[in-house]
Amino acid sequence: MKTPPKCIIFDWDGTLVGCEQLVHATYVLTLDKLGDKKAKIWQENDTHAQNGKARAEIFSNPSIWGEKGQQAQEIFYQIYPRLQNQDKELTARFEQITGKTLKPLTVYKGAKEVISTLKNRLPQTRIVLLGAKSEDLLKKEVFQTGFGGLFDLVLGNTGNPNTDKPNKGAFDKAVQGLNISDKTKDVLYIGDNLKNDTAFANSWGADIKIIEPKKEKTALQTLRAEFEQLYPVLLKKIESENTTQQNKAHTRA
Repeated sequence: MKTPPKCIIFDWDGTLVGCEQLVHATYVLTLDKLGDKKAKIWQENDTHAQNGKARAEIFSNPSIWGEKGQQAQEIFYQIYPRLQNQDKELTARFEQITGKTLKPLTVYKGAKEVISTLKNRLPQTRIVLLGAKSEDLLKKEVFQTGFGGLFDLVLGNTGNPNTDKPNKGAFDKAVQGLNISDKTKDVLYIGDNLKNDTAFANSWGADIKIIEPKKEKTALQTLRAEFEQLYPVLLKKIESENTTQQNKAHTRA
């Protein structure tokens, strides 16, 4: 039986849920609101290229926003929650610009099951969700998709560049209060972006596991099976201890 990590940290977008279309639509509609002709030619690859970057880096890029980065950021974070709520006006505008149907946020198959397995088998391990979008938006998506109560901590962007993803200080925030003696053994980060997520985990020293449920439909089921093999008896041990304590209490009564 392998000793479990003290903290397991999950990425959100692309790892547990697919919200690429919502994010992409937000970029397109932000450019549209700015009157920028790039709205009509902005592609999903352009959106994907921004994944893993800090908010400050994205909105200070003159090749995208010119001198309107601050205004773009404000518009972006006004539009995204409206798309979360399936705003008909914005959805129609996106579809008019791109000719594509806007897909809502979807939960990848097996996502909830793998988190539940960890919660049951590793009650002493802190399970953290760490996302790059604002913390309010992230928590709203967690609630809307039925993940509420499955994570010990939900950490998103709070406007602090020192502790927001992808700054390594985000790991310090995730493990705060834990006795971390060996970062690689004590902390596991699970993400979907081989380049950015690996660099993020390596910057702090955490172990890293990359899964790609968008490409490999059974990735999360496979991950769950791996955890069940790595930690096969911990839940049984806990249940046995609880049964023993109950029997003792019953005997005393």
